[in-house]
Amino acid sequence: MKINRSKIPLETLTKDEIKSYNNLSSKKYGEKLATKVAEKLLGLNSEIDGIYHSHRDYCGLGIFSFNGKFFLVTVIDGSGYIDAPILELDSKAEFIKWLSNENDQSMSLYGMDFNNQTITKLRLDWFLEENYSPDWNNYARYTRKIRSSLTK
Repeated sequence: MKINRSKIPLETLTKDEIKSYNNLSSKKYGEKLATKVAEKLLGLNSEIDGIYHSHRDYCGLGIFSFNGKFFLVTVIDGSGYIDAPILELDSKAEFIKWLSNENDQSMSLYGMDFNNQTITKLRLDWFLEENYSPDWNNYARYTRKIRSSLTK
């Protein structure tokens, strides 16, 4: 694993950010979810397909696979920048090991800004849906559907 940009140190977060951090899930994503994500990423048709939001300007973090490697990248205007990744993982096994040990708290510390459109379990679950689309509006509909099912 090659780390090109370190996580945001917890001690640099504001009081409000610490509250937000503590409200995020600390449950590891686990090997089962990480394996499903890896297999879907490897099965995509091109290096521009992956887990990401697609809208104008800063789109947060995305995960892409290219030539058997995996990349955590910053996405801008719906495009990930594999040439300047935050993190590079050289194999499916390395990716699964990394992602299975991550959680919403730990992922909120990747990137330039705390918890700004980061990878979450909800986004990973959305990616695994048959009708996944990186379009922001489709993701918003998915999150509304999930939240309404939790309140019933």
